[in-house]
Amino acid sequence: MSNNSTSIFGLPSTIDLFGIHVTPFSIILTSVIIVAGFAIAHGLRLVTLKYLGTRLPPDARKATGRTIYYGTIAIALLSALGVSGLDLTGLFLAGGFAGIVIGFATQSLFSNLISGIFLQIDKPMKIGDPVLITGKLPDVAGVVVEVTALSSRLRMFDGTYVRLPNSDVFLSEIRNFSGAAARRVELVIGVSYDSNTQKVIGIIRHSLMHTPLVLVEPEPDVYVNDLGPSTININIWCWVPFTVWFDMKKILLEQIKGELDANGIEIPFPQQVVYVRENIKMASRWRSTSEVPPSVSLESSAGVNLEEVTDDKNN
Repeated sequence: MSNNSTSIFGLPSTIDLFGIHVTPFSIILTSVIIVAGFAIAHGLRLVTLKYLGTRLPPDARKATGRTIYYGTIAIALLSALGVSGLDLTGLFLAGGFAGIVIGFATQSLFSNLISGIFLQIDKPMKIGDPVLITGKLPDVAGVVVEVTALSSRLRMFDGTYVRLPNSDVFLSEIRNFSGAAARRVELVIGVSYDSNTQKVIGIIRHSLMHTPLVLVEPEPDVYVNDLGPSTININIWCWVPFTVWFDMKKILLEQIKGELDANGIEIPFPQQVVYVRENIKMASRWRSTSEVPPSVSLESSAGVNLEEVTDDKNN
């Protein structure tokens, strides 16, 4: 560093700094901008942590404060270097390439960070909520344990834990089971075709009406929903408090089964009717000889291979 001339205050008018002539005023201004930048960054971080980030969890609030702090300092440094008169073309070129590389490397990181902030603002789920996350991710059901700046953690119903990136959670459908005070229990019971459906519906309604935790409003709904291959399927819908939904589903199924048994209502096993034609006897007779049998039609409405049945019978 060398002095080229002297100003009226005894200071050199220009200073040779790394081969570049700069004025003392630009150096002073650069220093002032850097100091002011640090002060402004510190103030913005305090404002963010105290006022603007109150709706965010501690981790997300700290991450947001750091982002604002270091972003402000970066802007202040760039502004200071701009007024210093230094030729930073090479530095900016190298920094540009480095920025591109870092940007690609941290793309998912910033995506998760921004998604985590929006999850905290929107609040589709909170700690302790049982949820089902589906859509972008495979179906994940469990209880929310933690929502951090980058990921969400759930305890699944089998006791294992899963960590999900916030960007995937934010773009998925979140079904929150704790959003209402009551939840509907849905059961399907199949009865025999010989049963009187009106009697069956009356028995089920009576059982529901005398169950304390089944809500009167909305009213339980019991109706014939489907005529299945072996049974008449009856849908049972009733509302119970959310906190006892799982227990009530087990209790009601056992209770209704007992009521139907007590009233002689049959819940049949799956049934299948097989029709065997008379010419099966002809096929059996030709198989017992060495002659080549004529073409015989072996048919079954249930898809049973009657030739194999005949072989087994002969053996």
